Amino acid sequence: MSRDEWNALIERASNVDMVALARRHGVELRKEKHEFVGPCPVCGCGNDRFAIRPSKGLFNCRICARGGKGAIDLEMFCAGVAYVEAVKRLTGTTSLSDQRSPAAEAAAKDEASDAERRQLARWLWSQRRPVKGTIVETYLRNRGYSEGIPPTIGFLPARRDYAPAMISAYALPNEVEPGVLGPPLNIEAVHITELLPDGSDRVRRKDAKRTIAPPLGRPIAVSSLNDGLSLVITEGVEDALAYAAAGYAAWACGSASYFPALEISIPDYLTTIIMEQHQDENGAAQKQTARLAELLRERRARRGERPVEIIMRKAAT
Repeated sequence: MSRDEWNALIERASNVDMVALARRHGVELRKEKHEFVGPCPVCGCGNDRFAIRPSKGLFNCRICARGGKGAIDLEMFCAGVAYVEAVKRLTGTTSLSDQRSPAAEAAAKDEASDAERRQLARWLWSQRRPVKGTIVETYLRNRGYSEGIPPTIGFLPARRDYAPAMISAYALPNEVEPGVLGPPLNIEAVHITELLPDGSDRVRRKDAKRTIAPPLGRPIAVSSLNDGLSLVITEGVEDALAYAAAGYAAWACGSASYFPALEISIPDYLTTIIMEQHQDENGAAQKQTARLAELLRERRARRGERPVEIIMRKAAT
């Protein structure tokens, strides 16, 4: 199969109607404002936890904490198949030639790489220890945080050539009871902050803060969504904890580039979103927060309610 033929198959697969595709997988969807909602085809939970937003080509399950963009991702999610198989299913292609096109080969390698990173993220999270009495607690206390440390944060001991670290999970908030944040579920991405051996500070090296596996629009939740109907989103976990200590519901995204994707996870009942942005010289971080603000403003306000208020704050340097 030539590159052009493979690209044509991808285009055909991408143009499949996502709502019709979900219904072919047995999902009973109903329209609510800008979304189609129903029970999740994978976990089967609830009757409105799974949502498709056709205008943006996005889908998400708030229980599985998984989502994606486009019909191919949706087929992979619903059918549990790999990228190439999803393209074949959506286009009715029974077989490809033995020689894959370069584009198909690259897609397969990217998929395998993402799967390996997700597996690594889950393994790293399984190796965490409670933060109490560790250098993670020392590090956060030294930064002035004196509240309880949420279960989305753990201590990762030093291993081989890797320094000890604070590990944070990307996942939708798991409220075990009103106002109480429980352990995160379905971990597929984590954020690492390497620390000095005594916990006096983090390692001041560019790659000492990093994300393992794509977060796919999931936040690092450091508090539950409270009744104030507002949410603060920061880049760093430490900044989010500072807002949580002040009584705000707070999320971190780990990197400015992950701001826009959070739109799919932000509940539409929130009335105020506060975004803390770092002032990059090239304006990169400001563009990412501006893009999230644009996506949020595109939402239709609920009947009788005002549009979401968006407040930008400069991060402390």
